Amino acid sequence: MLSKWLGAGLLLAIASLILAAILGMLKIPSMENDIRAALDAKGYQNIQVNMDGNEAVLSGEAANEAQKISAIEIADNTECSSCNGKRKWHTVRDDMTFQSLPTQTPYTFNAVKDANGNVTLSGYVPSETAKADILLTANRVFNTKPIDRKIQIANGAPDNRFLDVTQSYMTELARLDKGRFSQEGYNGLISGTSSDANIRTQINSAGQSLPAKYAAGFAANIDVPQMAAVNVGEVKSETICQTLFDDLKNDTRILFETNGANIKGAQSFDVLNKVASAANQCASFRIQIAGHTDNVGDQAYNQRLSEARADTVKNYLADQQVEADRMTATGFGETNPRASNDNEEGRAQNRRISFTVTRAQ
Repeated sequence: MLSKWLGAGLLLAIASLILAAILGMLKIPSMENDIRAALDAKGYQNIQVNMDGNEAVLSGEAANEAQKISAIEIADNTECSSCNGKRKWHTVRDDMTFQSLPTQTPYTFNAVKDANGNVTLSGYVPSETAKADILLTANRVFNTKPIDRKIQIANGAPDNRFLDVTQSYMTELARLDKGRFSQEGYNGLISGTSSDANIRTQINSAGQSLPAKYAAGFAANIDVPQMAAVNVGEVKSETICQTLFDDLKNDTRILFETNGANIKGAQSFDVLNKVASAANQCASFRIQIAGHTDNVGDQAYNQRLSEARADTVKNYLADQQVEADRMTATGFGETNPRASNDNEEGRAQNRRISFTVTRAQ
């Protein structure tokens, strides 16, 4: 009789184990996804979830003790979406570490794609896991290993959609022949060059489809050679505006007649037209136009020449509908070289026009 009971008990135990295994296989993926979604909804992308049987193991770096407690409560209260009656089948284990992170203001992220397809990333993310995810996404989107130019871990993202928007910008930047995107809080700008006007249209449309606050802060400045500029949105960040001006002049100098202030060369006018377009996108900011010379000749003459050239640029931009009262023209003569005046290459770099963006008072 005892052997019969033992046999029946053994069979029941085996059946229970089989049933538990079946139920576990059914519920583990769903429960993990449910908890992940619940944490994401509250902005806890820096916390990972892994199911160990019926146990939800939370790991990663919590910014503070309150975040740890909140994450545990969220995971504990999450119900199983694929279980009958939305029952909770799990317990929660805390494997999170505590790290007090600095808070960064403004919260920024930037990516640059050069003409050879190389990609450089910099800025802020909320966790090491988020950093790894961003680098993995960049590798996939650009089909190259991105250069990490000091991606830092910090709190301060405007909301939990910031990294999703970053990944959206990456996808659109990959379409360009070369360019960059810059984010600052809810504001963002994608700029660069494409040989296809349809790509410009698609990127503009994608930007306007971002989550509401990000869509309102979206701007695009994409050049399609031999086609008129079609720029979208107002750039609302001083830093991003400055970056836009710097990029537009990066490889091309504005040239003038020797010992004169008349602009010369089609490329010079092309650059100035792009600068005018950028100035109109940066409508909330003032623009200082600075003229510089090399040190050849009389210092007083060079001072007057730099002033005249800065005035010429201001007048040209005003003719392109940039408000004159937002611009100032200043000459610095030979006083602010950016390269050595001991050789022609350096002197050529010192003969320049520079633009500085400042917030209107």
